[in-house]
Amino acid sequence: MRSPSIARRAARVAIALGLTLAAVAAIAQTVSPRAAIDAANAKFSADFAKGDANAVASHYTAGAWAFPPNGEIAKGREAIAKVWKGAMDAGIKQVKLTTLEVESHGDAAHEAGTYALMGEGGKQLDSGKYVVVWKKDGGQWKLHRDIWNTSMPPPK
Repeated sequence: MRSPSIARRAARVAIALGLTLAAVAAIAQTVSPRAAIDAANAKFSADFAKGDANAVASHYTAGAWAFPPNGEIAKGREAIAKVWKGAMDAGIKQVKLTTLEVESHGDAAHEAGTYALMGEGGKQLDSGKYVVVWKKDGGQWKLHRDIWNTSMPPPK
C-alpha cells in the first residue's frame, strides 16, 4: 500500500504534467495561420524541387481541386500529382511562391500571391498569380482549392 505522501507526490506530478501538456498545446495553437501557411509553402517548394509529384500532392486535402491554366480541373490528390508531374516533365525544376495576403476564418483560410516557375539553371519559365483556399486537415493547413494563371504575354 502506498503511503499518503507518495500518492500526493504522484498527484502533483500528474497535475504538473497535465499543465505542461496544456501549455504545449496552447503554444501550438498560437502559431498564426500565416506562419503555418508560409511553412507549408516552403515544404511544397522543397518537395517540388526534389521532383516528387506525390509529395507535392500530399500538401493537398484528399478532396482538393486544382485549377491549372489551360487545363481541366484536377480533383483529388492522384489527379493533382499528375498535374505537377506534367509540369516537372515539361522542365520546371523549381516553384517560388510569394504570399501577398492570408486571411483565416476558423479552420479555413485564403491566400493570394505570386509565383515564378524556374527551369534548368534557374531560368524563369513562367510567372503569375494564384489564390488558394486552405483547410485545416488533421491539425495541418492543406491546400483545398488551388488556382493559378500566368502573367506572361501569350506567345506570338
